[in-house]
Amino acid sequence: MSRSAKFFAATYFLGSCVLMLLGALMPSGNGLVAVIATPWGKPALEVVAQAEGRIIFVKDGTWVALTEVTDQEFIARLYKSGAGFVASSSVAYACARWIGVSLERAT
Repeated sequence: MSRSAKFFAATYFLGSCVLMLLGALMPSGNGLVAVIATPWGKPALEVVAQAEGRIIFVKDGTWVALTEVTDQEFIARLYKSGAGFVASSSVAYACARWIGVSLERAT
């Protein structure tokens, strides 16, 4: 296999993996989401509050907060308020489990 063919195959594979990962991480529909703030911006708590969302969990002013999406416009408001990334409910539950938070009582 030539060098250019190897480069094309590697680039195609990595591009496909990135698209699949982004598709899995993007929120869809209603439910819990993780709001990740930018390091140079406001904390995640302020981002959710400015977007008029209900804060489920935030730990000591960190960059990650859990909130609940009730409509698709809320996600756009989060980005306008300064969110760096809004992750899907599976990421939100993984973040909660990682830091030892039980979401059964929070929702």
